[in-house]
Amino acid sequence: MRRKKLTVRSYMGRHRGRVILWLAVTAALGFFAPLKSFILQWIIDSTGAQQALRYLLLGVVITLVSHALEALSRVLYTRIACGAMDFIRSAMMKSILARPMEQAEREGDAGYLSLMTADMRALYDEYFTPLFNIAFWGAILLWAMGMYLYVSPILLVVVAVMSVPPLIVPKLLNSWLSREREAFSGEMARYTQRIKEILAGHETIRAFRREEQYEALHARSSRENARGEQRVQQGVNATIVSSSLLSNMTFIIILFFGMTQVFSGRITIGYMVTASQLANFIIGPCQTISQNYARLRATKGIRTRIEALMNALREQESGAEKIAPVHELVCEDVRFTYPGSETPVLRGVSFDLRGNEKAAFVGQSGCGKSTLAKLLYQYYPGYEGSIRVDGTELSAISRGALYGQVGYISQKTFLFNDTIRNNICLYERFTDGQMKEAVRVSGLEDYIGTLPEGLDTCISENGRNLSGGQSQRIGIARAAIRGYRVILADEITASLDERTTEQVMDHLLSLDAMVIAITHDTQGSFMKRFDKVYRMEEGQARLDA
Repeated sequence: MRRKKLTVRSYMGRHRGRVILWLAVTAALGFFAPLKSFILQWIIDSTGAQQALRYLLLGVVITLVSHALEALSRVLYTRIACGAMDFIRSAMMKSILARPMEQAEREGDAGYLSLMTADMRALYDEYFTPLFNIAFWGAILLWAMGMYLYVSPILLVVVAVMSVPPLIVPKLLNSWLSREREAFSGEMARYTQRIKEILAGHETIRAFRREEQYEALHARSSRENARGEQRVQQGVNATIVSSSLLSNMTFIIILFFGMTQVFSGRITIGYMVTASQLANFIIGPCQTISQNYARLRATKGIRTRIEALMNALREQESGAEKIAPVHELVCEDVRFTYPGSETPVLRGVSFDLRGNEKAAFVGQSGCGKSTLAKLLYQYYPGYEGSIRVDGTELSAISRGALYGQVGYISQKTFLFNDTIRNNICLYERFTDGQMKEAVRVSGLEDYIGTLPEGLDTCISENGRNLSGGQSQRIGIARAAIRGYRVILADEITASLDERTTEQVMDHLLSLDAMVIAITHDTQGSFMKRFDKVYRMEEGQARLDA
């Protein structure tokens, strides 16, 4: 079944009842707000003090009802808009998390970070807020025009004609403003990337005493960002000024025609006062609507990018949905070339592993070791040759089924700003016994025993308060607690000292699983514990004797 396309307004379509209630309240407000203009006319044209007092009290009631309806309208719409923002963010994050790993590596994060922060803020301020203002003032405008019809049809014609220019001018400026807004969004993404790099590279910048140079880099990025924002705001300013001029001219013309109606005896002075006050409910809404329409239209580029991400084709799962515990992994003449490259990375790799065999793949940097590990973990599609898991071709197994049996530990275990427990479990439920065993086999037992809060100790951003060895032990614990039958360990000791390397590898090789370890370290005593050692050279694997 074809999935319905999502838009920034999809939430409203799914909650029509809330939207209808808000529109009904806003429509009622549209009637009571301009009705206040008649209060003075009623008092002026009263036949006595008592009647004037009654009209005054009626005016108080109308004013209170008007403001109560306005408060309710704003509350209802705020709930709708915030719900829509939550819906949009959730839809985008779902698409981001569903990206193939190869795509995630290629794209980076800055664009998505900008889209989900700066662009989403702009969407609320420049799309949802103007949408409310257009409906809010539009309802008032329509009722005010109806009241003008009651006061004087001639004045209604004048108002209708003079209300057109303030609505047209912003539309003419919109195309240019939209281009500037889109260009500014791109500049904001580049500025976000620059900030992200500077913050992430703080240690390097300080160590090499390059603060001034990176301050200068930031200053240039900031200036470019400021120029882009200035262009956008100048466009908005031009729209506001032109609309204001046209609206004030409209007010003067209404006064002129109103006076002619009074002098000709068609309306009373009281109605003349009402007409002049009602003009505020024509001029103001026209100006506000035109400005907000321009703001709303200027977000087209942002909305296009957001909706493209919301509707991004998620990675298609194909093949076996479930596989039995892995007992055999066989590669025969596996070849692989990165997209866009002419030089193959793997040129015919063959090996076989069974049961709980432990295999090491060693070799110089760039020989294809890590590529092979990621290929086995379905990072990249399109390999040649054969990779069979218990006789089933790897490409015929769904990613979900494979990841239920095969675990991957990267060179640097990513850690969330969360507790040790949640970093191991990743919000999956495990028993206390399973947790205790995972801590034991990963070598975390002694370290956690020194912590006052134990497993509930919070880890700082990406494990800054942990050593490299402790971080990698958490990576091993993640794999151990899930009982993977195959574990791919990609250079997990690359940044560790000799003693810590021995400890981490000892815990890895003690796991009850088939282990494929990519390593550059061939001197450690742990190498004797491997059942097979494959030396990678020029994209091929040779079994050491």
